[in-house]
Amino acid sequence: MKELNKILHQPIRTQIMAHLINTQECDYTGLKNALNLSDGHMSTHMRELINNNYVEAKKEFINNKPKTTYIPTPEGKKHFQAYINTLKEIISLT
Repeated sequence: MKELNKILHQPIRTQIMAHLINTQECDYTGLKNALNLSDGHMSTHMRELINNNYVEAKKEFINNKPKTTYIPTPEGKKHFQAYINTLKEIISLT
């Protein structure tokens, strides 16, 4: 049996990646609110996804206010699809 991706096999990171892949991009507040996450959860899990090149963070200022937008990388999309395929394989074995 294939081993599950340790980065994605964490419920919050799975939800973040699924949301970002479905929306193509999402800002910090939108993602936090959509998944009902605390600031602590957001920073911890986004750091892990960014450091492993699953997500890119685009930072800019709009009307003198900082805005961070998250975008899934091509590598992140590839890893997420492979993770979903592994889950499907596991489910089909039962």
